[in-house]
Amino acid sequence: MKTHLKFEQLVGKRMLGIASSNDYSDWAESLLYDGVDSQNVAILTGLGMDKYPDSAEVERYFLKCIKELGLILPSKENGIKCYAKYLCNQIISEEIKPEKGLSILESLFSHSDYEPIFCIWDELSDDVWQVNNQEGAIFNSGITSENIPNYIKKVAQQFLTLIEIELPKAFFQMSLCSKCGFLGESISKRTEITWLPDSLYRLFFRKHPTYRSFCSKCGESRLAQMWDYNGREKYLNLCVNGHLYNVSSSQT
Repeated sequence: MKTHLKFEQLVGKRMLGIASSNDYSDWAESLLYDGVDSQNVAILTGLGMDKYPDSAEVERYFLKCIKELGLILPSKENGIKCYAKYLCNQIISEEIKPEKGLSILESLFSHSDYEPIFCIWDELSDDVWQVNNQEGAIFNSGITSENIPNYIKKVAQQFLTLIEIELPKAFFQMSLCSKCGFLGESISKRTEITWLPDSLYRLFFRKHPTYRSFCSKCGESRLAQMWDYNGREKYLNLCVNGHLYNVSSSQT
């Protein structure tokens, strides 16, 4: 298991273009400790002892090693997902500091060509910055400057579940209605002086009018947002209990 995790970590760094020669040799060294008897692995380990290892040689012997061991380099998409799961497990087990793990996970959003599920980390990073600067969180309710490490752990645990299931299309733009159980895009409505056009409202009151989100099925205003950790927890609980029955057909 230890070897598998090290390979997963190495592949993830390789996908991000941040794998160093030492990362390759450390992986090879772990194989030797695990009892792998291979000349190619031994050579790759030895390359890490060079002060200025030849990157082409490191790459050549790395490819020889994975071929000899029957390992397969994953696609970019799968490699990034595996690395994300590895980092989440490291955060949960406290083998890496949550804030450090978050900084790497945040970078996966752009490296994954903005795969929607990785927006979780981008938005959480924004909220951590917000609360550290004594401002309110935008996306994640309940996060404070005091609970940041534990909050990151909770999100990491949730992410491991989310990445293994098929989520509806545009899931992170959806709302879950507390009344009718509808999961879909909400509708936005003015909540004050609705008969006055927006332009005149801004002219008269020197501010933008207030809008609120409502369920597009029943009009309920108590909505759980899927960009929020707590909203996603409600969604997962309903899925587990088999009570999520009203999903927008245009979004699935």
